[in-house]
Amino acid sequence: MMKPWCVIGVILLVVFAALPATAFTPDDEELTGALKKHFGPLRSWEAKMTFPEHSGVEVHVWYSRGKWRQEWQAGDTAAAVGLNGNMTTACTPGSFALSPLFVWMPPNPLETWKQWGVAVDVRNYGFCSEQPCFMLGAEPGDDASPAVRLNNEDLTPLLVRYVTGAGLTSVEFLDHKTVAGYSVPQKIVVIVAGTSLEVAVKWIAINGADSEDIYVKESLSPIPCAEPPAPFDFLRNSFRYPSSQ
Repeated sequence: MMKPWCVIGVILLVVFAALPATAFTPDDEELTGALKKHFGPLRSWEAKMTFPEHSGVEVHVWYSRGKWRQEWQAGDTAAAVGLNGNMTTACTPGSFALSPLFVWMPPNPLETWKQWGVAVDVRNYGFCSEQPCFMLGAEPGDDASPAVRLNNEDLTPLLVRYVTGAGLTSVEFLDHKTVAGYSVPQKIVVIVAGTSLEVAVKWIAINGADSEDIYVKESLSPIPCAEPPAPFDFLRNSFRYPSSQ
């Protein structure tokens, strides 16, 4: 005959197993506080991107709370400055490619993800590339809804997924390392409407790219420049910054 305490234990196990995972997830205030604890002091960063499938192309990127500067180097240099998904000015004709790093950790992340169409009230725990993760916007198995996946412990972004006019876009952040106390990705995989691009990232500085002089249009050379080689065209034509919903 089962002892009373065993019966109670079985009942509690069944009850907790039946509860949705969202019953144990943080609310907005708790999540905002945790994100602020881990990333609140992050003001700016500087990094370089290269592309394993496109040798000889390097992109120097500066970022400060939405403002950005890029210098594409492939023999010649092509530069641009902008804010979020908008180019302010560039030496190339027409629009300019955007960096997938721009969606890594935006200012006021929870509110920003809401604006990007992520249903942040949908919360769950699961696994991302075989590691525990915190899921926002889509349940496990839902690979089509806008979503954000965060590391279970330090809340660093592992995946950002959203929809633009170019199609379903996912940006996966991989191979993390610690730089100046922050967990940052050394590899990015961008997929837009089924077409993928792998990016390698070398971090140069954290909170060392705050100067306004970096991001003003007067800092660019007035001399026109040629469009850089691939994958510039893919990031310009297909990779788009999430629009506010």
